[in-house]
Amino acid sequence: MKIIIVGKDHAQSRTYSDSGANLLAMLGALLLTFMAIGGGFTYLFLSLSHEQVLTQEGVKNWQQVIDSQQQDLELVRQGTQHQVDAVMLRLAELQGRMTRLDALGERLTVKADLNDGEFDFSEAPAQGGPHEASVVEADHRVTLLDAIEALADQIEDREQQLDMLDALIANRTIHDDSLVAGLPVKKGWLSSRYGRRTDPFTGKPSWHKGVDFAGKRGSEVVSVAAGVVVSSGTRHGYGLLVEVNHGNGFLTRYAHNEASEVKVGDIVSRGQVIARMGSSGRSTGPHVHFEVLKDGRHQDPARYLYRKAE
Repeated sequence: MKIIIVGKDHAQSRTYSDSGANLLAMLGALLLTFMAIGGGFTYLFLSLSHEQVLTQEGVKNWQQVIDSQQQDLELVRQGTQHQVDAVMLRLAELQGRMTRLDALGERLTVKADLNDGEFDFSEAPAQGGPHEASVVEADHRVTLLDAIEALADQIEDREQQLDMLDALIANRTIHDDSLVAGLPVKKGWLSSRYGRRTDPFTGKPSWHKGVDFAGKRGSEVVSVAAGVVVSSGTRHGYGLLVEVNHGNGFLTRYAHNEASEVKVGDIVSRGQVIARMGSSGRSTGPHVHFEVLKDGRHQDPARYLYRKAE
């Protein structure tokens, strides 16, 4: 069997002669070779195409995951910002509250005449004590919550100081109000002094245990200090009498009244109207007979009449 191969330019040709069996074998080998080469290219193309498809899908999936995480992160960031804004607002409110407390404390110290360093609101309260192991020594981080708690503690300290100062002022006010000082009338004049005098009814020397203030009938008789009414009624020689106990052994009497404005057990303050001037009892005209007793003994009221009520 002959096989003739002609070139591209038809100028040359080549002839192969062989038996039929050999030729068929050679053609089969060539066909298998071409099939193997073609299969390899096909596998390579399919493999590259498959890898390209998997890579695009992976990128797309990862992009979706990243987008979702970014959205979640933005939500968290917004929520955290809202919390931070709320915390900062609360912190500003606490700072303003403490500033007002400090200003109030300074005014109270001035009012109470405590400018000797007993209460100093410009400095933190003095503290001390032996060293004790802290349960939070391992963590030295300071957070906003820590700052707020510290500020709240400072405000609590200021409030305790103000409570003590208020109690001190209240006690001092009570003491000052109970201090016997001032006149027993709002209008009137001194008509008889304490001590030896001529009795207006007998004309004989006598001892006057108080002072008399004359005035218009029905004019106001006032307490010279805060205290408790221990007597309000008629007594021999005194007429209609009001007695006020001021504590610390002090007792004052207001006699010859026309009317009483208080009853036993009433708590009265300095300057409060307790009676109306009259001429009841052993009296020659409208006036108030005023006595001061200390531990049961009569005192010269003149010592207290023009005394400054501190």
